[in-house]
Amino acid sequence: MRNFSWGIRSLQLIGFESTKQSEANKVANIFRYWIIVLLILIIPSSQVLAQGWSKQTMNRGKLWATLHNSLQYGDPTEIVNVYHGLDYPGYSKGPDIQDALNYIGAGGYALYGVRNSVEHAYSLDTRYFPSGVDVFPVEEMLMTTNYNLADSTLKGEQIAAGSHYVYGAEVEIRRTSRVWSYPKYDDFIIHEVEITNKKFSTLTDFYFGMRYSLLFTVRSMSQKDEKYGWDEDHNLFYFYDDWSFNWENESPVQFNFGVGPEMGDIADSRDIEELNSKEHEFDAPGYLTVVVLDSAGGNVYQNILEYGSKSGETNAPVEDRIFIHTVDEPARFKQVMTHQQPRMSWDEANEAGGEGGTKFERSPIYLLSVGPFTLTPFQKIKLVYAEVMGEIDRAKIVAGGLDNLIDLQTESLDSLLKNVESAQQLYAQDLQPETHPPPTPTNGENSLTITSQPGNLMIEWPEIPTDYTDPILGANDFEGYRIYRSTYFTIGPWDLLVDIPKTAASVSDGIVKYVDEDVSASIGYYYTVTSYDSDGNESGAVNNNRFPEYPTLPKNEDFPKDVYVVPNPFRQHSGLYGSGERYRIQFLGLPGQAKIKIFTVSGELVQEMEHDDGTGSAAWGSIANMDYQLTKWALGIAPGFYIYSIESMVSGHEGESFIGKMAIIK
Repeated sequence: MRNFSWGIRSLQLIGFESTKQSEANKVANIFRYWIIVLLILIIPSSQVLAQGWSKQTMNRGKLWATLHNSLQYGDPTEIVNVYHGLDYPGYSKGPDIQDALNYIGAGGYALYGVRNSVEHAYSLDTRYFPSGVDVFPVEEMLMTTNYNLADSTLKGEQIAAGSHYVYGAEVEIRRTSRVWSYPKYDDFIIHEVEITNKKFSTLTDFYFGMRYSLLFTVRSMSQKDEKYGWDEDHNLFYFYDDWSFNWENESPVQFNFGVGPEMGDIADSRDIEELNSKEHEFDAPGYLTVVVLDSAGGNVYQNILEYGSKSGETNAPVEDRIFIHTVDEPARFKQVMTHQQPRMSWDEANEAGGEGGTKFERSPIYLLSVGPFTLTPFQKIKLVYAEVMGEIDRAKIVAGGLDNLIDLQTESLDSLLKNVESAQQLYAQDLQPETHPPPTPTNGENSLTITSQPGNLMIEWPEIPTDYTDPILGANDFEGYRIYRSTYFTIGPWDLLVDIPKTAASVSDGIVKYVDEDVSASIGYYYTVTSYDSDGNESGAVNNNRFPEYPTLPKNEDFPKDVYVVPNPFRQHSGLYGSGERYRIQFLGLPGQAKIKIFTVSGELVQEMEHDDGTGSAAWGSIANMDYQLTKWALGIAPGFYIYSIESMVSGHEGESFIGKMAIIK
């Protein structure tokens, strides 16, 4: 019965319509009808219904996104999850799934068209699962990996494509998305959207638009404080995080610490909520835009609307209200998709009065539409979009402070516009870079081998093959490796640790090794390794370790002497620079195997840990598990005095122990 239902729908897809037809067309359609019926009876339902809704994550460049064959982003039901919705710079989720520099709360598309004098419209974004009443999947979302453009005929290092069918409009929509790791081209994602008329009748007055509900960022979770600017030279709107305001009277929210008194929560600085904060990082430093690289001859419409109006409960002016699928008539879709936002910034519009510059646009949806088109039967059009990000240097982002925040407002914008130009240039070059760096030494997060040793960390990776050939020059122009190191986070900021010419590399059995001896046992380290050629072209930084690696201390042969805890006392912050390391406490001077117990002063056991890695150091929890200073019941430790005991489990030294005191002040 399910097959039969699918078949009836298939008849509609190929043009078996109830409109007036010539006798010849009727005979032809009856013939096609029986062919379809026979196919339905022959083909098993498992094959007919094999395709489903699916997704792939683009994570080769700096801008990460989980893309669906429904054209949605991230997860269809929530923004805080293991998937990615325009994360910049991107990194994989850890135990704290809210730790993501995600710049949209939802993303999708809208369309409008007329067939046989009947209007049709549809829209979908990330907030909902696709409904089988409106759409069905056609092509599964599949990923092709082409790292370092090994196959020069493929355009992109990751290529994800999938499609679905829209009832009513009777079109198939296929999106092909491409990313690169090359430093000039790693700040954007290029999407080719192909729309095919699947009926024997003409679709007229057709419009298609990509839509983005902006939220800068999931990490900071500040909302309704975005603003937009207008760049005349590039003919685009761009978006950024600005100062939060009180909804009723639109007065700015007051912040008393850090940069707060002068700049509020612009870019969401971490130091505005806490006196004498040791963390100053900006959690929303990026600038975002979306541009049309190819409109297929259609007009481009840029419109900014209110995110909140999706619920239908809003007092926003009509020009700020987004259409709602199944609620608004198709004519409303066309009205919104063909409306041009006044070409000025939010501040300029607010000062001028009239349209734009309202509080409703501080929680914006950006709708970028193209049209009108006339699609004859089975005609296809291709539209090309680019989502582009930019930000100030990450060292300034982490350092924070008033001067860097002032610089951010120009330097993040400059970075964005430069990246827009790079996307336009790459598309003009048929998506082929003009130069090629050597291959990345390894591919993907955690693909370097990093070994923690007493007093050092060893980094290893496969050597660049001796038969490597630059695809443009036709020669091996590889010159060496660069190792970058960060003591803050997996996305930097990075400092150049060492430049290793290929003639100076330590290679054994095809593996390059480097030992970093300038390390401390109380500091976590991140590394990324690139390659470069004789012209200075450098590969992308794609192989960083997600969580910090700590060098160990040699096991304490004189245990129970020289045992201590750092920091002790713990005063609100570990003093460590690394992101997420605020609550790290370490036990040093341990035997190779030991049992660590922590008690309250009244003797109640708080936590117990096994130390068995043969080194002389251990931490109370880890950033990877987010269990720093947690009790055995997974509760945060209360401030106060504690007793800790270290009992040796080394063969021949069982029973040897050390008892000490520690204080936690929060």
